[in-house]
Amino acid sequence: MLILTSIITLISFTGVLLSISISLSVALLVYAIFGTLVTAWIGQRLIGINFNQLKREADFRYGLIHVRDNAESIAFYQGETEEILQLKQRFILAIRNFDLLINWQRNLGFFTQSYNYFVSALPYLVIAPIYFAGQTDFGTFTQAAIAFSQIFRALSVVVGQFENLTAFAAGIERMGDLAEALETPIPQQPGMTTIDVTEDLQLALRHLTLLTPNYERTLIRDLPFSLQPGDGLVIVGNSGSGKSSLLRAIAGLWNAGTGEIIRPALSEMMFLPQRPYMVLGSLRSQLLYPNPDNDISETKMRHVLEEVNLTELPERVGGFDIELDWASVLSLGEQQRLAFARLLLNTPNYVILDEATSALDLANEKSLYQQLKAKQTTLISVGHRPSLLQYHEYVLELDGTSSWRLLPMEEYTVNLNAFS
Repeated sequence: MLILTSIITLISFTGVLLSISISLSVALLVYAIFGTLVTAWIGQRLIGINFNQLKREADFRYGLIHVRDNAESIAFYQGETEEILQLKQRFILAIRNFDLLINWQRNLGFFTQSYNYFVSALPYLVIAPIYFAGQTDFGTFTQAAIAFSQIFRALSVVVGQFENLTAFAAGIERMGDLAEALETPIPQQPGMTTIDVTEDLQLALRHLTLLTPNYERTLIRDLPFSLQPGDGLVIVGNSGSGKSSLLRAIAGLWNAGTGEIIRPALSEMMFLPQRPYMVLGSLRSQLLYPNPDNDISETKMRHVLEEVNLTELPERVGGFDIELDWASVLSLGEQQRLAFARLLLNTPNYVILDEATSALDLANEKSLYQQLKAKQTTLISVGHRPSLLQYHEYVLELDGTSSWRLLPMEEYTVNLNAFS
């Protein structure tokens, strides 16, 4: 709208000014170009400072959110002093950059104000010799000043709005960098192979070799297995041996390596991590996630909560539609049981659990796994508890050196008892 108004004003008054004085028109054009160039020179610096200000403020806000989300862990470590120091450093960087921003905005303000004040005298300085020479009358003098002023405003729209434009340009540049990072494909270097993924009705691995995303370490080498519907596989091994990494590969999050993963569509699978994801919303949203449009009655939701031993939860929190910070309100064990309730409502055919019962007692763990087995759900579990073995037909043992053993449950149990 501002540009359209300036264009209309420029067209309307240019003819008037040219008919009065060509020299005044030329002076106006030169003055407007000069002002725009100087403002642009100052503004180039302002764009960079505004960009840095957005970054510094975002870093500071992220630091505050990070402390809030991990307040209990920080308190256990007694790390308040270190966290305050880091937050102060982020805040100081933002303040210093803001001081720099104010200084350059001041410089821009000095120039633009002087630029706007001087232009009031410019038409009189150019027309005065013509007027005193008797070549024009006083009415023309005033008419030229008005036309000059209107055209000047139209030509100086960039100068007048430059401070806003620099802030806008900094925001656009920041969003452009993000869009470019998201759209730029990761270059494939020689030797950087990826795992093939095929959708089918079964879950199987064909000579899978899994590497870390940076291709620096081989986690699993040449692993084949096939899991029939309704069967269960538990993955065991030392910390860092690649158990959770294999789950990431099956989910399609990691693809560095060779071989093939055959799996059902992701819509038929559900992944339960050790720390469940708690959405921002109501208890109803928690239970229906990730399909909030499912038409499930409260009666059924109460029944499922009873199955996971959370019968009293709706009354305790104030109903299904109350919105709370669930990660703070519920203990980790309650969050894990709520994740199982979510799973039972969605009824996927394949469930992958990454230590999803680590915070539960054996009685709750047994109840939840027995319900999954009763539904003929195909299970892949990661865990350290020997109690998990009884709910699966096969055991995949990783040793951390890319080697592995795949055994039926009975054979693995016999070997385990003999070793112990």
